[in-house]
Order: sequence, then C-alpha cells, then structure tokens
Amino acid sequence: MKKTWTLILALVMLLSMTAAGVCESLFVDNRETDKIYPERLNLRAEPSKNGAILGLYYTGAEVENLGAENEEYTKVRIGGMTGYMATEYLITQEEAVRRYGEDSTFGEYRAAEVDLTGMWMSSLPLLEDTDAQAKQLGQLESGASVALVGVLDDWAYIAAQVDGQKTFGYVPLNCLTDVGELKVCVIAGAKADSRTILYSAPNSRADEILSLKNGTACFNLFGRKEGEWRRVRVGGVSGWIKYTQTGSLFALGDQPRSVVPYYPLLMQTKNDVLLYSAAGEKAQPYMTLGKDMKVEVLAECGEYGYVRTLEGGAGAYDCGDFGYVKLSELTLAQTGESIGVAQADNDDVPVVMLKTPDVNAEALGALCPGAQVRIIEYTQTDYVQVALGELRGYIPKNEIRVLTLGGEKASAKIPQRATTLRETTMKNSPSDVTKDGTPVAAGEKVYMLGKFGEWAFVRAAGNAGLDVTGTLPDCTGFVRLEDLSAPAGTTHLTAFVNTDKVNLRSRASSTEGGIIGKARTGKRLRVADYGKSWSIVVTPEGKRGYIMTKYLDFE
Repeated sequence: MKKTWTLILALVMLLSMTAAGVCESLFVDNRETDKIYPERLNLRAEPSKNGAILGLYYTGAEVENLGAENEEYTKVRIGGMTGYMATEYLITQEEAVRRYGEDSTFGEYRAAEVDLTGMWMSSLPLLEDTDAQAKQLGQLESGASVALVGVLDDWAYIAAQVDGQKTFGYVPLNCLTDVGELKVCVIAGAKADSRTILYSAPNSRADEILSLKNGTACFNLFGRKEGEWRRVRVGGVSGWIKYTQTGSLFALGDQPRSVVPYYPLLMQTKNDVLLYSAAGEKAQPYMTLGKDMKVEVLAECGEYGYVRTLEGGAGAYDCGDFGYVKLSELTLAQTGESIGVAQADNDDVPVVMLKTPDVNAEALGALCPGAQVRIIEYTQTDYVQVALGELRGYIPKNEIRVLTLGGEKASAKIPQRATTLRETTMKNSPSDVTKDGTPVAAGEKVYMLGKFGEWAFVRAAGNAGLDVTGTLPDCTGFVRLEDLSAPAGTTHLTAFVNTDKVNLRSRASSTEGGIIGKARTGKRLRVADYGKSWSIVVTPEGKRGYIMTKYLDFE
C-alpha cells in the first residue's frame, strides 16, 4: 500500500512539473538576416506543413506553450488564436537572453505606425478579436506608434500603449503603415503617361481598383509576401501592385519630395461637386467641394477620379481630403497662382525654358543654375509650367528641384550677382511695351536668374531664394542686359553651333583634347561655362565637352 501511494505521489509531481512546463511562455525567433523585410512564423491549423495558415508572427512574439504535438510542431495560443508553430523557431526567455543578450532589441516586434490619412476618420478602436463588433480595448489616434506582432489576413495583431499600459489587440491591417525610410513610395513610371494598376489581390485575375498616375504617393503596408507583389495604400484605398510594375515605385524615404520628377495632374471643379469616400455611394461619408476648388488627380476608376484636395503643398501625401469625384466635373486648372517653387538644379548646366511642353518647342530663354521661379501648373508630362512675372513657359521636371513646403531643402547652388550700370526699371515681361515696373537704382546688386533674349530675369532682394509660401514679395522682374554689369557665365547660357561638324573635345585643347563627339550646324547647346577661347557645353543627348567659342552663336 505504501508503495502504491509513493507511485501516485510521484505521478502527481510529474504531472505538476509537466503542466508548469507546458504553460510556460515561448518566443518566436525567426533568426532572419533581412532587417528591412524580416521573416514571419506561420501559425497553422494543423501540426504539419500542409496545415492552413491562420496567421504570421514576427520575432519576439510571445506565445503560450500548450505542449509538443509531434517532433516538428508545438501547440500554442496567441491573441486568442490556437494553432501550431514549428518548434525549431520557438525559444524560452532564458534562451533569448543567452542568444541575444539582455540589452538586445529582441521582443520589440516590428515598428509600425497608425496612419489614417484618407480613411475619413481620425482614430480607430483597438479590438479584442478580429471582428469589427468585438470588445474595444482602447482608442488609437492617427500617428500613434505601435508594435506589429502578427498579421492575420486583413487584421494586424499589435501592442500599443493604452492609458499608459502595454495592451495587445487587433486593428485593420490597412490602417498600419511602415515607418521611417520605408513608409512612402511614389509612382514614377518610365513614361510620363504610364499607368500603374492597383489590384484587389496579389494575382493577375484580381479586380483592378485604380489606375495610378505618375507622381502619386503611396504608403507601404504590411502583408504576406506574394512574390514581388507590393501592398500599398493611396489615401484611403489599399491594394496590390503587380511585380512587373513594382519598378515604378520610387522609395522616397527621408528625401525631399522634389527628387521625384513627376507630380499629380492639377485640376479644378467646374461647379459644386460631391467628394465621395466610396465612388458614387451616398450611403458612405461624403462632402461637398465648392466651385473652382483645386484637386490633384491621383488615379482613375471608371468615370471617377481619385483625388486629393490641394492643401499643404502640391505633391504632399499627408494633407488634404481624399475621395472620388466624377472626372466630367473637373477641368484643367486655369490659374496664375503659385503652387510651389522650382529651382534650376542640374549641376552647373542652365535649364532651358520652352514655349510649350515639348523638347523641340521654341526656347524662350534659360534659367541660371540655382535660380528659383514660381510653378503655376504640374502637367502630366515631363514638364512643369512656370511663371516669370507675366511670362509663361515650361521647364523639364528632371532638371529642377521642386520646393512646395517650407521645410524642403533647396540646392546649395546660388545664382551669380550682377550690378545695375544705370537707373533702370524692372518689368513684368521682357518687352519695352510694358510700361509699369519697379524702379531700380544705379549700382544696385541683383541676382541673375536667367536670360531671355536681350533681357535678364533678376531678383532685387537680399537673398536669391523665393518665399515658398508666397506670403512675401518676390522682388523679381526683367531688365535689359545693356543696363547690367553681369558675369559672362550668366549671359551665355545657350548657344547654337554656327559651323558644321564641330569637334566636341574632352579638354580645352586642339592637340591634347580627344574628340568625343561632333556638333552639327544649328544644334542648340547649353553652356556650362563660357570662355573666350573655349566653352564647356552640354549636348541635347547629355554629352559634355569643350567647343571653341568662335564656333558658337549665343542666344
């Protein structure tokens, strides 16, 4: 009898020890090497590789150990979900400390941000379960930093601070964006009129949600890795971009918006129109836009355009109201107002201003390197329209730096100074017909912004940069070149070749400079540096070299 009780006691102790071990916490350790796109561990419905995937969890996710099912899988519980995880990727807290050290970032999951831009709401509930009707654990504001623990279809399991305490719960996956340099990308296809399709699912047979335009900014979202498909959100619309078009995504990172040459097409409303959160659906939230309100067309969806109201500077991705407007109720924006500043930023090469947005169009003149002018329209071409007083023209997007917000960094290149030789008048257009103007005293220093025939476009102010907000006067205008003492480098910006097959050389020497090309008669060249004997020029094809100055007729 004593022996029997001894066996029973031993069995009870063994069961107690086993229970203690079974209920212990384990931690996901994916042992990934890619810190930008880290691996995730599958939670499966069955203890095998063929089991349906219930969710995917990042390194550091804490699970409740419910016991080993077989040699390969352990039964676990996490976030109210029960399933099976590969045992080899689960470790104890002690093992985590031994492997990574006490001061490691192990257990911090993946950084994410609640971003409700374009979602027609300013906060969202943290839920106990993957059900919109589930118990609310707290409320998260847009911009809140959270930790992404796992992904369950269209839901995210996260850790967030609620009333000062770390709380685990669920939010819709499309309300979470990546952070820092990985957060924003911009559609920038190879051609100005190219379209990038946003699909409802990561496969070619899925519905097409939107046809995205160049210049549209997207938030990078989390989701399963489906080949090279990318999950993004435009305003409040989320979807997938096909692997063959992911090359159209330019990772903006922490760079200024101006590094991307394309901007959305600017249009305006013909009359009072409705801005829908869902195309044509009055049962969903909507608002009224007034007549002549300017919007950026980000994408097209049948007879509707997906737009952003123009606030916060053109090309912004975190300002304005997003929604659907009928394309028939929009027209191209007709305005002389500034919607940003363009700075000539093509190294030391001047930027040619054209009469129309075409490479073969008539040249009106050229801007000096570093010169800033006002933008009045972003065209859906490779050009942006600018205004120099009353003069309108087009300059290439890939040769400028666009400044639309006060915090964007301008190029370090500053236009050269010139001095007025006599008292003159700064006019709004390069013409003697213009009578009104601003008097400029003799001997006053001005910045040379560009040359337009016999006229110079100048800024008569204490600095060369324009006020991006447009609240301060520009102090710019046209004066006759003969009234200025200006550096030759600012008055010889473009030139035509006057002799056929002139040699383009690698150095300013007929004997030591190797021939790297030839220029035909009438070819327009941009002048990077003017010299009495030799000038540095750049051909339309982008080839740079030296040409004897006597073979050039300067515009």
